[in-house]
Amino acid sequence: SSPSKKQSDEDKSKRAAFHYRLGIDALHKGMLPKAFEELMLADSIAPKQAETLDAIAYAWRVRGNNKEAKKYYKQAIKAGGSSATSNNYGSLLVELGEYKEAVKHLHIALEDPRYRSQALAFTNLGDALVGLEDLEGSVSAYRKAHMLSPKWADPQLREAEAYVHFDRPNYAQALYETILRREPTNQLALVGLIKVVKTTGETDVLNMYIKAFIEKTP
Repeated sequence: SSPSKKQSDEDKSKRAAFHYRLGIDALHKGMLPKAFEELMLADSIAPKQAETLDAIAYAWRVRGNNKEAKKYYKQAIKAGGSSATSNNYGSLLVELGEYKEAVKHLHIALEDPRYRSQALAFTNLGDALVGLEDLEGSVSAYRKAHMLSPKWADPQLREAEAYVHFDRPNYAQALYETILRREPTNQLALVGLIKVVKTTGETDVLNMYIKAFIEKTP
């Protein structure tokens, strides 16, 4: 290609990157219209950039339009989207109840050992497997997530919810108690325990955790 064409391509990609950064910044600040404006501009200057398409998909999801989000995630994956894109798309598919397809994309995200949010991908995988009524698979995924990110309570909370879903209230209670021993102020775990105790009837245990919650909550 001629030097002038090369120069113009470079200028284009610099301009697109500039608007992409502005769009991401607006997204972080919750300024959705501005985010759309900048990201769509970046997409028109340099089309078929996986990062830009992924960000537009996310913006649509924040706006509550999952149909548009799905369309842009598909384009981002086609444009060579990263493991993060596969994970994001997998998470959207779980929300849409398309569990089999979700499992496929979450496995793609987990195949990359460099991907930093593996705990999140394993948690999403657990959710997809609950949707497919696979207790063993979901528990295994949640436990891998917990192993990768022991300080993050989400995988264990989801595992406890899975036990409730599969009618194993005693397992759920044991796990909620495990979380509350570690984090006495974890409100989600306490709410979960309250619901489960209605089935197991162990109100003394519950009162102990409620007391600890009240004492330790500022």
